[in-house]
Amino acid sequence: MPKKSLEFGLYPWFPGYGYATIHPANRREFEWLEPHNKVFEKIGEINGWLQLRYADEEFKVRPDLFSPVKALPFTFGEWVKPAHQAAGPVAEIMDIFWNTSEDAPYFGLRIGKQRLEGVYRQEQLRPA
Repeated sequence: MPKKSLEFGLYPWFPGYGYATIHPANRREFEWLEPHNKVFEKIGEINGWLQLRYADEEFKVRPDLFSPVKALPFTFGEWVKPAHQAAGPVAEIMDIFWNTSEDAPYFGLRIGKQRLEGVYRQEQLRPA
């Protein structure tokens, strides 16, 4: 099971903000990710750069735009099942999105290499 992150947060960056807050080695991948409303794991801090993780990718960014969110029950790579089915399919957490109007996370799942349609609220899932 993946190690639980100590801190989760949002990094609502858009290209119009410029690239000074994104490490030069990560700019293209971070822009392709379209990070707005995605939840990152904060995994460390080195020489003034935050180390953030999203799914299988890690990025270095300046701390200016990072805003923490409440602790989450699941993180990337964890296996979950439907909360109200005794024998539902087992899926892996692939994406974590933040719904600002509900102040809550939504989880994108996959089974094998196939993404499942839609997103799931935390109360719809339980650990596998």
